[in-house]
Amino acid sequence: IYGIGDGYSDFQLKESGLIKKFFAFTENIERKSVAEKADHVTPSFDEFLYINKLPRAISYPKNRIKCLVVGVVDDEAVAQMRKEGYNIREKDTIEEEYLQEAGVLLCEESIQPTPGQLQNAGRLKVIGVFGRANRKLAEAACEQGIIIFDDPKDNPRNSDFIPKRIMGFMNEGKTHTSCNFPDLQPPRVNNAHRLIHIHRNVPGILVKINDVFARHNINIVGEFLVTNPQIGYVITDVNTGYDPEVLNELKAIPQTIKFRLLY
Repeated sequence: IYGIGDGYSDFQLKESGLIKKFFAFTENIERKSVAEKADHVTPSFDEFLYINKLPRAISYPKNRIKCLVVGVVDDEAVAQMRKEGYNIREKDTIEEEYLQEAGVLLCEESIQPTPGQLQNAGRLKVIGVFGRANRKLAEAACEQGIIIFDDPKDNPRNSDFIPKRIMGFMNEGKTHTSCNFPDLQPPRVNNAHRLIHIHRNVPGILVKINDVFARHNINIVGEFLVTNPQIGYVITDVNTGYDPEVLNELKAIPQTIKFRLLY
């Protein structure tokens, strides 16, 4: 039996021997005296579920995803990303060591990464540009499976517009209003796992994806494919319960750029 809480009385359950491990829950408040005694500090309940390999609504806790903020970015936009649970890191310039660790990048128009910098940013999934995205950046990012949302400066929607689009992509796979991905707004499907497969736009990839599901007797609840000249973007919702090897087989399909289990 494990215990989770934010107070000393919660920790006393371990002292009394009623629980095996105690997790200090710090999403709302962090008490130093409690955190120091805990077996593990968890900033979110999703982190607790992830560590203990328990069923959860998302596949990967947001507090483990670093959001790099570079340059002058609206404070409200940053606050929204922090509230969503992302691990925020703010810098004045793009430093490659931090870009390599980032899953999300927010940047002002005048400080955008170069296509070369993206080469080593293997964890990066989405870029939010507060201004207009550079065309060469948009093309290079697309080739690497990195989606970009941009918006002209001085737009009153700006502070709310980009964070909402980023959250829609990270939480549900929506690409609507992206400047470099094909447009897709899939409905949310309950009691299913959502898989995202980004690949080079060559014939036959969808057949190979569905062949993996067929060989493992996995029922497809819903499937969506959109393309542009560079990539194909597939979202597949499947019934829960399958061999984890399925994910490895999908990642191994030739021409795959990125693959992600969303929820």
